[in-house]
Amino acid sequence: MGDTREQDAIRFYFSFRSPYAWIAAERLDSELGGLGVPIQRIPIFPTPELFPNDPSVLPDKVAYLLQDVPRLAREYGLTVRFPSTTDTDWALPHAAFLAAEAQGAGQRFMVQAFRKRFSEGLDLGDDDVVADAAGKAGLDPDAILDAAHSQPLRAEVSAGWQRAVERDHIFGVPSFVYAGKLYWGQDRMHFLRSAVVRKTQGSLQ
Repeated sequence: MGDTREQDAIRFYFSFRSPYAWIAAERLDSELGGLGVPIQRIPIFPTPELFPNDPSVLPDKVAYLLQDVPRLAREYGLTVRFPSTTDTDWALPHAAFLAAEAQGAGQRFMVQAFRKRFSEGLDLGDDDVVADAAGKAGLDPDAILDAAHSQPLRAEVSAGWQRAVERDHIFGVPSFVYAGKLYWGQDRMHFLRSAVVRKTQGSLQ
């Protein structure tokens, strides 16, 4: 991909760990679709020693999240069921996303996988759960699972966080980068949309 297309694209960083990234993924088309700007969906899975903002180690933050996410979900007509497990094979769903994205179905798989975790409360480290998400996204479940267990895709997922930090100074998800500017949080998507409209309309004048 050339430099011009890189500058014109929106980079959307997400993790299947984050309910806020789920909200952003559900709204991605309605907020940012139809703008004529490509969206690069980039899965990142930060390891504990690299992640400075892990809510699971802060009980008060976890308690707030359990209040906040359901009210956000109600606002957007979504159903919440939090998963019972937080310790899972996170490389699996993120690598599966890369396989789905290579087939042009990244958005469909991403939404289905998020719904498995946060609407159905299921473990995304389970092969059957990921396979079902792939099937619902119109993909071959066996092919997606084979790719998700491959070392090259797992290595790409593992390296993703560090690349995101070095390239775009990411410190949490969901994060969006456009025209050199960082927008952190699903509640910043309308600011991002306005920035895209200003830039694209200005380029047409």
